[in-house]
Amino acid sequence: MPSLRTPQKLILAVDIGTTAMKGGLVSSEGELVAYHRVTYWEKTRQDFHAWDPGVWVEALREIVASVGGYQRISAVAVSGQGPTVIPVDSDGKVLFYALLWMDKRNLRQEGTKSFFLPKIAWFRENHPDLYEKTKWFLSCAEYLNFFLTGEARTITPSKEFIPYIWHSDDSAKYGLDLAKLPPFATMTEAVGSVTEHSSTFTGIPAGVPVVAAGSDFLVALLGAGAVEPGRTCDRAGTSEGINHCATAPLADKRLRTLPHAIDGLYNISGILSSTGRLFEWLRRITGQSDRSYREILQEIENLPLERSRPYFFPSFEKNGDFEFARGGFLELHPDHTRDDMGRAVVESIAFGIRRVLETMESNGLAIDELRVTGGQARNVIWNQLKADITGKRILVPEIEDAELLGSAACALVRQGEFGSLREASGALVKVRAVFNPRAVRHQAYNGLYESYRKYNKEVES
Repeated sequence: MPSLRTPQKLILAVDIGTTAMKGGLVSSEGELVAYHRVTYWEKTRQDFHAWDPGVWVEALREIVASVGGYQRISAVAVSGQGPTVIPVDSDGKVLFYALLWMDKRNLRQEGTKSFFLPKIAWFRENHPDLYEKTKWFLSCAEYLNFFLTGEARTITPSKEFIPYIWHSDDSAKYGLDLAKLPPFATMTEAVGSVTEHSSTFTGIPAGVPVVAAGSDFLVALLGAGAVEPGRTCDRAGTSEGINHCATAPLADKRLRTLPHAIDGLYNISGILSSTGRLFEWLRRITGQSDRSYREILQEIENLPLERSRPYFFPSFEKNGDFEFARGGFLELHPDHTRDDMGRAVVESIAFGIRRVLETMESNGLAIDELRVTGGQARNVIWNQLKADITGKRILVPEIEDAELLGSAACALVRQGEFGSLREASGALVKVRAVFNPRAVRHQAYNGLYESYRKYNKEVES
C-alpha cells in the first residue's frame, strides 16, 4: 500500500458488492492511499432474498471512519452491483427488501431490454400497496447517493444505455408509473452534495459533491484500463464476467453486448454467475472455511497433473448461458481427497473462462491477455492457474478493486483533472504484475480441457 502523502485531490470511492463493500481514498495520480473492506455478509448472514439496504449505510460509515483524511475529500463516487432495485417513500424510508441482482423475482415482458423494470413489475404485482407508497425506485449505488444527498437520480453511461435501465416505451409496456423512476444523470455528473444530516452520520464533510459512477462492471472496465478495442477484463467477485472492449456489437446469444462506458465502443461479455460463491461453497463443504484461499490453492497446485482427478460440472453453457447455479462431481473415487475435489472445482471455473474466451474468439475477437480485477486477483496461484489453463497472459492492475479506481476516474473527470473517461483511465491505470502461461502445464491442460469438454457434452446430453 502506498504511503499517505498530500495529493492534490482525494476521491472517496466506494463499491457495493454482493457480500462486501470496499472503499478507499484515491488520489488524482491514481494511488490508493487508504483502503477498507467491510464483509457484511459474513457478519450478518443475511438472506440474499431479504436484504436490508441499511447494511450498506452502516458499512459506509465504517469505511469512512477507517480510511480517514475526511477534511481532504474532494468528492464521493459510488458504484454497485446490479441490477438491484430498492423502493423508497417520499421520506426516504426503504419500503421493502432490496431485490438483488441474483433475485429471480421478476416479471419480464417479451421484447423489452430493461434489467430493472421486470423486478419493479414483480413488486407492483405482489405488493401493490407498497408500490403506491413508493416515491422512487433506485439501484444500490443510487440509493447510497440518495442517502448522502437527498437527490434521486438514475445513472447511465450514455443515452445509448438507457433502454437497458428504463425507457419510457418499455415502462408503458409494463404499465409502470414513470414518475417513480428518477431522472437520468450521466456518469461524471454531480448528483448533489453531502447533506448535514448525512455528514453527521457518516463523517463525510457536508457540501462535498457526490459524482455519478453507477454500475460496478462499467466502472471496473475503466479501473482495469479495458477502454481500448481488443482489451479484455476478467472481473471476478461473487459472480464473474469476461468483458471485451469492441468497436461493434455481436449477435451471438451466448454473449451479452452492451454499450461501453466510452462512447462508440461496446462491451462484449460472457457471464459465469456465482463463481465466487462456488469458492465459498467449496471451503464450506470441505471444512476449510477458516483457511485462506491461498492455502487451499497451494495444496491444489501441489497435486501432480497426472494424478487421477474427479470432474466438477457446473451448469455453464446450458441453453446458451454460462451458468454456475448448480453442479455435481463425476469420476469421484474413494481415494480422492478434499484437495482433489477442490482442484476439480477451481479447474471447472478456469475451464469456463476458457470456454467464454473461445466463444469470443470464434466471433473474430482477438484476445491475447486478461486484465484481472477483484479480490481473486490478489491470489498469485489463482492468477498463474488461469494463465496456464487459458493460455492467455494475465495482467494484474496496481489497484485490484478496479471499481474504486474507475469511480475515482468519474469524479476526477468531473473536477477537470482529465478531459474524458478514456483519458483518465489511460493515465490512472498501472499494471503491477504479469503472469505468463507455463508452456509445459498449458500443454497438459489442453488435453485435460478436451477431456473435460467431452465429459461435459455427455453430462448435458
